Amino acid sequence: MNSLRPPPWPILLTALPLAYGLTLDPIDASLRNSLKRPSLAFPLGTDQLGRDVLARIAHGFLIDIGLSSAIVAMSFAIGLAVGVVAAEFAGRVDRALTFAMDVLTALPQIIIALILAVHLGGGALPLILALGLTGWVKYARIARAAAFSLREREFVTAARVAGGSSAYVLTRHVVPQILPMLAGLIALQFGHTILNIAALGFLGVGIQPPTPEWGAMIAEARPYFSRAPWLAIVPGLSLFALTALALAIARSLSRRRDGALAGLLAS
Repeated sequence: MNSLRPPPWPILLTALPLAYGLTLDPIDASLRNSLKRPSLAFPLGTDQLGRDVLARIAHGFLIDIGLSSAIVAMSFAIGLAVGVVAAEFAGRVDRALTFAMDVLTALPQIIIALILAVHLGGGALPLILALGLTGWVKYARIARAAAFSLREREFVTAARVAGGSSAYVLTRHVVPQILPMLAGLIALQFGHTILNIAALGFLGVGIQPPTPEWGAMIAEARPYFSRAPWLAIVPGLSLFALTALALAIARSLSRRRDGALAGLLAS
């Protein structure tokens, strides 16, 4: 567990400004304060409409975290269900679901999500659906492989011989064994989802202004980059830091997942 425990000082130095930014209004505009440089009054400066960048970064942090959590939860639930169902019923069901996984794997997720987001319209719910319905394949592949390995294990066979239904065996004996293997993938997808949310926001099909979202903030900063570079640099660095943290956690969890999966396949 110590390997997953980040040093306290960077978290404290990040949390305090974010907490202060959450007390400010991210939408309140004042043209008198347009494009103010970072100062004591505005620690991260202001944008073209005089809105406090620190306030928008802090509120955007909560928005991106919430959206990414919802998307990862949807992808995880769909992928886990598809994977265990494919392994449980095998045959035609497995071939059909595997074909669906192959099709989605062959197409870039961001392209499919972009098409869905444009078709569904901008906003939080279309964004969650667009990325959630395209991000489940990796979960399904791992869950399917693990569930196939568990089918012949003694405790699963004993549960079936005792009269346990497929639903009972899956929920009580198979799924609990699979969940630890998906932990690293959850953290990995969380970081990738943050980037995808920002990419769709940058393209104008994600969260719509004036709601603060880091990708949309970078897009809005393009015409002013020469005069106010902090408008793009600050949300860009925020994306980098949050994604790097998620990927670092994913690496630590993946080592444990690989060990658990190797042990399962060898047994």
